[in-house]
Amino acid sequence: QVLVSRLGGFDLSWQPGLPFVWLGLPLGWRASTFLRMAEARGVLLRSADEYALVHARAPNAVRIAIAGQIPREAFVTAIDSLASLLAKPPSDLSA
Repeated sequence: QVLVSRLGGFDLSWQPGLPFVWLGLPLGWRASTFLRMAEARGVLLRSADEYALVHARAPNAVRIAIAGQIPREAFVTAIDSLASLLAKPPSDLSA
């Protein structure tokens, strides 16, 4: 619920009961750049291309796993950090 309430304005896909969501990245973001910048803030994600078949196309998205052992406050901080990143895509798309 925390994740959906904080990132609900973005392109989220999920199914109730599964411990992860897919986040489609807004125009201006590449998954590789978003992953690096999130990691620099201490948030680890996976790119959608890691889950695609060998010759398939992957969406410009990341997978956010929801780990139960993370304290709620740390989880909220991480999600807010992602929301902050999403709101300000980098101007240089060559990254």
